Amino acid sequence: MQLIRTTLRLPQHVKKATEKIAFEQDTTFQALVRRALEEYLAKAAKRKARRLVFHTHDLGVPLDNLTRDDYYSDPAVHAD
Repeated sequence: MQLIRTTLRLPQHVKKATEKIAFEQDTTFQALVRRALEEYLAKAAKRKARRLVFHTHDLGVPLDNLTRDDYYSDPAVHAD
């Protein structure tokens, strides 16, 4: 993963709180901010992804005993 340098403008109290948490977790300010952004972006992508819903309908009693004759009439009847 290639890292790039950027400037971030934060309120002073946010920066101090982040530095305190980074110190408590024995990590860096940079790593903590990167992890927070990655988590935020992952949640945003998950919210954006549409959930597929398959609607089903009850069609009644299964008709598993049908034959071809149930669908098609005898061709000799219609031949004139």
